[in-house]
Amino acid sequence: MVQVWDLPTRLFHWLLVATVTAAALTGFIAPEWWMGLHITAGYAIVLLLVFRFVWGVFGSEYARLVNLASSTRYLGAYVRGLALLRPPHYVGHNPVGALMIFAFFAVFVGLVVTGLMVQGGEEKQGPFAGVATYALGNSAKLFHEILAFAALAMIFIHICGVVVESWLQNVNLVRGMISGWMRVPSGFIIPPQREARPLTALLICSAIAVGVGGTLLSLARLPALGVPTMPINETYQAECGACHWPYHPSLLPRASWAAIMESLPDHFGEDASLPPETSAEIARYLNTFPAESWDSEAGNRLRTVSVAEQRRITKSPYWIAKHSDIDVATFKRQSVKSQGNCVACHKDGDSGRFDDQAIAIPKGASP
Repeated sequence: MVQVWDLPTRLFHWLLVATVTAAALTGFIAPEWWMGLHITAGYAIVLLLVFRFVWGVFGSEYARLVNLASSTRYLGAYVRGLALLRPPHYVGHNPVGALMIFAFFAVFVGLVVTGLMVQGGEEKQGPFAGVATYALGNSAKLFHEILAFAALAMIFIHICGVVVESWLQNVNLVRGMISGWMRVPSGFIIPPQREARPLTALLICSAIAVGVGGTLLSLARLPALGVPTMPINETYQAECGACHWPYHPSLLPRASWAAIMESLPDHFGEDASLPPETSAEIARYLNTFPAESWDSEAGNRLRTVSVAEQRRITKSPYWIAKHSDIDVATFKRQSVKSQGNCVACHKDGDSGRFDDQAIAIPKGASP
């Protein structure tokens, strides 16, 4: 028996398994309001990757990236042996396993970068919020999803490889990654091993954390790109809020707000007429901050309205698609009241952000 995997490498491996599992579950299965956990898992993956790259330079022999890279020179011999079901034995990763590790690194780095772009551009959160447009974030989302599916496929291949290698070599690779110890064939010569330099690795990780972390925090403090500072209009809040939640101006385009203000005498079956000066003030406010003025997700998506009912937010194609999986009975609950009462579920609706993490569908009996 020989100790192959040091403790830092083993901790990295299983923590990465946990964080990638959390990211996959919250990204593919969990509802949108679990997005906070998805983002947390993403930042945890960033920290783990930074550590692994540093430890790949200063760690023990079989944790080093040069060791992984050197084993790929024997890829042809390994594949030929594998085809005959007699692959040669390797201490550490075999050539195919080493290539898979490098592929994992590349995919995870891509996931992190595209994830930050989506978070900054679409959600207007995180370090890229001040520099990424919605269009950039929306485009990055496609690549993020492609990379996520690629990661799932690679994980499946990796698990199959572990099972096959364990069977062919008569070893338990999973137990080895838990204990660090692996059995080697009798007479197998262990090459000289380089010692780990944990203090150096710790100092470099700390320097990266301070430098990169400080930069990202500084970027995160920038105002979100395309999110204007909108003052509260007391007249709008008082007049429109007297009957329903005063909708955020970014939820409809300029033409729809104009149509609403022009049809106040027949406001969805009610007479909502206002004095001319009051109506003019509200119209100016809505004309200044309509959907076209925002680069937020709501502003971009909801500026496309229903041709037949351009005044109704809840009839827009995006609103219908976004809420299609919510039971109609949910909107009839006493705690929700109607489809138009956005702030019943979107706790940040007054800000116009509509962050996924701020969604909380209230419970309550139907009327």
